Amino acid sequence: MKEKIKSQLVRLVGLKLQYAGRTSNLFWLGIGDLVKINRRGRIEETAEYALHIQCSWRITLGNKIIVASRDFYSPNSQWDEKNEDFNWDIKGNNRFDERINTFIKDYGQIKVLQVDSDEVGGLNVTLSGNYKLEVFPDSSEDDEQNEHWRFYNRKENSPHFIVTGNGIEKV
Repeated sequence: MKEKIKSQLVRLVGLKLQYAGRTSNLFWLGIGDLVKINRRGRIEETAEYALHIQCSWRITLGNKIIVASRDFYSPNSQWDEKNEDFNWDIKGNNRFDERINTFIKDYGQIKVLQVDSDEVGGLNVTLSGNYKLEVFPDSSEDDEQNEHWRFYNRKENSPHFIVTGNGIEKV
């Protein structure tokens, strides 16, 4: 599995991280040149490559975690527990939304320098500025419904490379 993953994701080396965000608790990153694609009849500008992560992950700088997957479920720094009920899934409410925006805005041009993997579908992505993205599948469920992460090329509209609890799939 390790070599198959590396052979797919090596395409990211040297490319710029354009943006990152979330949909519910799915973490997405746009990497590479901005390209125009036709999506449901509309022309849309997007990064050429997409990485969607649905397992545990973190972005680190040395011995400090900058932002991580459990930040979805923690309130942002402006939350006032006396006056508000915390709903993590509302955009802007959680620590992730706050931290990822700071990371993208404050740290400038982040590029992928190196990609490595392991035999259970984990990723180690070395980024410029001494940052690192670590992705680690955290479920023992071994079926195709348990998706850890997926990678695909939006420009070519090629099959998605998906790492699940059951191995690698292409759809």
